[in-house]
Amino acid sequence: MVILSSCVSQGNREKAKNNGKVTIKGTFVQTWLCASWNNTQWDTEFAALKEAGMEYLIIAPMLQVDENGNKSALYPSAMHPDAPDVLEKCLQHAQKNGFKVFLGLNMNERWWKVNYPGYWLDEQMEIGNKVADEILARYKNRYGETLYGWYWVWEVDNLNWNTDEKRNMLANALNINLDHLSEVSPDMPLMLSPFMNYRVGVNAEGYGQLWKEVFAQAHFRPGDIFAPQDCLGAGGLTFDLLPKWFDHLKAAVETKSGLLFWSNVENFEQHSWVSATMDKYAQQIEMERPYVSGMITFAYSHYYSPLACNRMLHDAYVYYYKNGCLPEVAVPKPVSNATLTKDGQGNNVLQWTLPEAEPNLLGVRIYKNSNLIRYLQTDKTGVCVTSFTDENSLLSDLTYQITTYNVIGKESVAITVN
Repeated sequence: MVILSSCVSQGNREKAKNNGKVTIKGTFVQTWLCASWNNTQWDTEFAALKEAGMEYLIIAPMLQVDENGNKSALYPSAMHPDAPDVLEKCLQHAQKNGFKVFLGLNMNERWWKVNYPGYWLDEQMEIGNKVADEILARYKNRYGETLYGWYWVWEVDNLNWNTDEKRNMLANALNINLDHLSEVSPDMPLMLSPFMNYRVGVNAEGYGQLWKEVFAQAHFRPGDIFAPQDCLGAGGLTFDLLPKWFDHLKAAVETKSGLLFWSNVENFEQHSWVSATMDKYAQQIEMERPYVSGMITFAYSHYYSPLACNRMLHDAYVYYYKNGCLPEVAVPKPVSNATLTKDGQGNNVLQWTLPEAEPNLLGVRIYKNSNLIRYLQTDKTGVCVTSFTDENSLLSDLTYQITTYNVIGKESVAITVN
């Protein structure tokens, strides 16, 4: 990444970094990404996170059951004795690098079907308690405060919990875990991260009321953390809607003494499953700061880490973290030799040539009749694809635009094909 000019003088950098602002302090990492990491990869990841100002890693779940009843685990559990001990390696390297780890207990994929009675959910919470007991017995003496907290993996939405019966079920399930964790690990906070979608379910006011009613029943302790997903990566909220939703959620949290209000900042674009550019990510952070006392992200390890992505994303974030503003990055050159043909199924196929020796190329954006339909992003080695098949192209008179873009979202001129 080429930085053309600094937005803050060298003497003001520390002031910009440490101006009392809430910054992102932790990231999720999903088991499928880290399960095969070796020692070097774990240390490389923690070094990158430390450079980005982070202190916490959230890894989840420890025990998972899929829709067919198949189990997987991150440690040798009595419920899955043949599982490899991924957690040992995680904790070992977290301790070495000065990180604190939140552990997600258990998850059963039936949760997403929302077709279960209360007793089934209670049973899942009891399984989570067994997981906590096993983890404490196996690791706590050796890893102390590195094994820092718990994560409640079950993500609550604003659609499926809007009756008294459902809210009572939710509060009771939470209490099965909270009461047990208070007994066996009173100094380890519990974090949960619900989500919302403005298109369905209750509105912002209704979602705040839902949580007020749950908080009134749930046995959260001082220091527990309510960290809703900002839903700006998944598309459940828009920038103009976020303040209203966060206003109501913050008001709900304030009804529960000692409960902390954090945000979970999403750094991805769900419709193409690529990393969000830094201009959007920084806007999310700046908008959420006034509401919260802490921030985590889903998920630096997946969408900004040099282990998984083009390093320019990490470098741009670190620059923003240290200086309080975005780096200046030159707009990339446009593509050339763009063509439009048909494949054997009649779909439109776009092909192009990427600009040569272009250090600021993060990816390509495809527009159809001026509507953005796809991000195509470089991988961690800097390679980007040079073709795209539009499987929704049976209409005639379609016009496509192709642009290149950089890490702070600036685009080249558009190349049009039709």
